[in-house]
Amino acid sequence: MFKTYRCVASILLGSALFAAGCGYSLAGKGDFLPAHITSIGIPTFENLTDRHEIEEIFTQKVVEEFASRGKYVVRPDQVGVDAVLSGQVTAFQVVPAVLESGEDVTADQAARYTVVVRASVVFRDMVENEEIWSDAGFSFRDEYEIGEDAEEYFDQENMTLDRLAEEFAKTLVSRILEAF
Repeated sequence: MFKTYRCVASILLGSALFAAGCGYSLAGKGDFLPAHITSIGIPTFENLTDRHEIEEIFTQKVVEEFASRGKYVVRPDQVGVDAVLSGQVTAFQVVPAVLESGEDVTADQAARYTVVVRASVVFRDMVENEEIWSDAGFSFRDEYEIGEDAEEYFDQENMTLDRLAEEFAKTLVSRILEAF
């Protein structure tokens, strides 16, 4: 009987040690930034697209996401901070995803659109003067449907852009803080 308990205890101990060494952690809880980074400058992203104010929407969502983590002071500039997150919105595309056939073949209209936004982002440690994280092809996409009313097109596009910006910000901040 003592051997059985020893065997079970050995298995449990081995399993616990294996699980502890696997490197699992809760998503969104990691923070692999150097301890000296307490303030982050996030200047307004540069807009290289034709879409008006897209840089402001994306920058604001990133600022809100970093601020929601509660650990960092976020400033809108690059002066007097420990790290800087800079970015460029490099592409904004809205393309038809689903066409509805009209009575006339030449009258096909899009019923669903896909929105794609690409950005180039760099997170730099200003104290050590080194790049911590970057992605030149950070890309997000979402879709929306429109009805008969042409006004809905722009409303849906704006709501989709807002959703994209939120997902962009959450993913970006998680990747930076969790060293992906």
